[in-house]
Amino acid sequence: MAGNESEGAGVEEPKFRVVDTRRRFLSWFVPPAGVFVLGFAALLFAGHVTGPLQHITVVRAMIASKRDFFADEQVKRILLSHGYQVQVTPAGSFELAETADLDSYQFVFPSGQAAGDRVYERRGTKHASGYKPFFTPLVLATFRDYAEALVKAGVARPQSAGNQPLYYRLETKPLVEHMSAGDRWQNYNPRLSGNRLLVQSPDPCRSYSGAAYVGLVAYATYGHPAATEAEADEQARGIKPMLDAEGQHSDDMAPKFFVPEGRSFATVAVIYEHQYLAYQNRRLANGLGLDTDRVLLYPSAQHETAPDLISFSPEGDAIGSLLMTDPALRRRAVELGFHVYSADTAQFDFAGYLAERHIPEPATANTDDETWLPKDAPFRRMIDAVGDCRW
Repeated sequence: MAGNESEGAGVEEPKFRVVDTRRRFLSWFVPPAGVFVLGFAALLFAGHVTGPLQHITVVRAMIASKRDFFADEQVKRILLSHGYQVQVTPAGSFELAETADLDSYQFVFPSGQAAGDRVYERRGTKHASGYKPFFTPLVLATFRDYAEALVKAGVARPQSAGNQPLYYRLETKPLVEHMSAGDRWQNYNPRLSGNRLLVQSPDPCRSYSGAAYVGLVAYATYGHPAATEAEADEQARGIKPMLDAEGQHSDDMAPKFFVPEGRSFATVAVIYEHQYLAYQNRRLANGLGLDTDRVLLYPSAQHETAPDLISFSPEGDAIGSLLMTDPALRRRAVELGFHVYSADTAQFDFAGYLAERHIPEPATANTDDETWLPKDAPFRRMIDAVGDCRW
């Protein structure tokens, strides 16, 4: 008995603990919830989150080459922070101006004045408000060895000293003379192709850059813009064989020129300056450095495109106004290679931004020479005759 008592004395009675499930839940839930709330607040403050907290207005738009601006993710986020999302239908400028059902859109954005004038004409007395948020020069993009061949031909020279200039001045009249004569690249560099010395331009019936190049060639050839439709026909007949030698046209040359196989698509391509600068900026952002093989040729008789965003509705007016006044959008336009209209050079300094990114600044306006395009009716007559358009 005594033994059994001693053994029983060493056994403790079982104890029961009452667990507060609410406390256990809070200890598990509060830390990650706090992280989520802080992260959500940071995203909301940065403008990355709108979701159900803000009503989003979808704005329908038909846009030519400047659709690159609206495709930019930062531009999309900035517009969302203001409650807008732009739904883009891509189109060539003259395709937009001549054939689009304009009433289906809340704004359109052709790339040049001639196409914009046609849109205003078609709108008649309907609402059509214009906004000019930025401008960009028309340029010819090529590769360094082809640019040096043009230097040897006496039609180009570097804008600046150095072993690898990115920008060249191009004398358009001598260039047109060499192209008309059927010169070949091998005439100036035996290592280049035996193809004719030509410039690849977009379809002039659809693209403003293609139409503007037709105007540039005509101006370089005849020294003045066509004043009448009869004169437009005459000039078109004179330059058409040279332009027909390009072969089949595309809508926009930049996507083809900037791919790794760009040389096989176009040795010299008509593009806009902003497309080249945005390309270089993307390379730098990805740690690739400047592409010093691709260069720009600036025609001596320059042509700058200052396109109108043409609004047909209050929603379109809101987008146009934001592009004209919102500092974040205007700063982003500069970062994408556009020149903005602003007296605030400290905030929207084009040259300063390029210097920050170590991109050389092009001398886009080193002369007073300008390519003058014909007025609307003669210009459309010339484009139709050169491009065999089906408007």
